[in-house]
Amino acid sequence: MAPRVLQLSKFYPPVPGGIESVVFELTDGLNRAQVHTDVLCANLARVSTCEAWPGGYSVTRCASFGRLMSTSMAPTMLSRLSAAAKHYDIIHVHLPDPLANLALWWVRPDAQIVVHWHSDIIQQQVALKLYQPLQRWLLERADAIVPTSEDYWKASPWLPKLEGKIRTIPIGIRDLETPPDPATVTSIRARFDHRRIVLALGRMVYYKGFDQLIDVARDLPSDVVIVIGGSGPLRPRLQERIDAENLADRIFLPGRIPDQDVAAYFEAADLFCLPSDSRAEAFGVVLLEAMRAGKPIVASNLAGSGVPGVNIDGQTGLNIPTGDRGALAAAITRILDDRALAQAYGRAARNRFLDAFTAEKMVAGVSSLYTDLLRRGTVG
Repeated sequence: MAPRVLQLSKFYPPVPGGIESVVFELTDGLNRAQVHTDVLCANLARVSTCEAWPGGYSVTRCASFGRLMSTSMAPTMLSRLSAAAKHYDIIHVHLPDPLANLALWWVRPDAQIVVHWHSDIIQQQVALKLYQPLQRWLLERADAIVPTSEDYWKASPWLPKLEGKIRTIPIGIRDLETPPDPATVTSIRARFDHRRIVLALGRMVYYKGFDQLIDVARDLPSDVVIVIGGSGPLRPRLQERIDAENLADRIFLPGRIPDQDVAAYFEAADLFCLPSDSRAEAFGVVLLEAMRAGKPIVASNLAGSGVPGVNIDGQTGLNIPTGDRGALAAAITRILDDRALAQAYGRAARNRFLDAFTAEKMVAGVSSLYTDLLRRGTVG
């Protein structure tokens, strides 16, 4: 008999975010596989809601009074989890999320607990000192821990000593059901005067390394434009720098790209770049979108991150030393100026996506983990 599962997440779509997209793919995919899975998360508003989603599952959003150090202040999550926990065999919590961690500590459910470890807490070191005991309790209580790559968990200060509980399951996304709209692709290319496009995409935060693309703009061929899609706190500062350095004809910040246009931007691009410079970039879900589109990739060779294991250097693209502006410009130029190489990397990227990073493979891995948990009681 299939288990009943509760996904415990910070937020859920339509709220954007890498973790949110993973939780959606899991929830939707598990329900398609006849594993009943609901969601409990925080809301963005001061009201609690319960929604029935088309896949036959519910999404409960707990009233929030804002955020403090990236943590949603949604105290009703404790009472909501307390009332709901007895109806589920497995509670699957996505970290980092101190609120969800606190709710589990408060409720102490009898259900088996799966911790999905998306990232260590990197930036909030002061808050981490206060949070450490709670996180330690959850990791010790967990029946299984799911990191998204072997490289990341082995470099974590928390996970190596818990190896017996670990089941590495890479993130996956679904393939496109229909190709991008040709008219939209043509419109995007025309917007940038049919120049070659280096696409970057993501939330404009400190670890994405988007400033490096500004640094190298003048070192790229004159018929190349850099398009950095996304919103976030650093966007105004990046735009000010672009304007101050007279690069407005070389670098474009179109803001958050509508979901329905993302695939068209990838199709229009000649190359995708992820210049992240911190392990806060734990996996790089956006790399999977580039690979799905069959695009060559230039990424940072981030030690202790899953990024180099997703983009295989010399196979699906190039991984350059973190923060090396010269290497970044050289790698981009090399791929753009060698059409055969770009096509070979793009084909390999598409094949790697199909082989390793589809939503179906991720869901199958998690479903298998659930089966093992119910059969054996724990993973280790």
